[in-house]
Amino acid sequence: MHTTLTLDNNIATRLKQLSHLHNQSFKLMANEVLNAGLNLIESKSVRQDKPYRIKPVHLGAKLSNLDNVAEVIAATEGELYK
Repeated sequence: MHTTLTLDNNIATRLKQLSHLHNQSFKLMANEVLNAGLNLIESKSVRQDKPYRIKPVHLGAKLSNLDNVAEVIAATEGELYK
């Protein structure tokens, strides 16, 4: 496949140095570096984090109706909240 790729100057320079160092063509070195980078990114994309856990906490009596605010406050704070 042929494509045009615009590289930053520092990337192109580093690839040229690597290709000379390894006696490979620029094209082959660019493909090897891209392949290695893609393999690294793909291997890190499957995360092995611990599953998120929620610890339940008992908050007291279960209130059946939360529409009456005064009743909810009385149940949680006591009748002396007024």
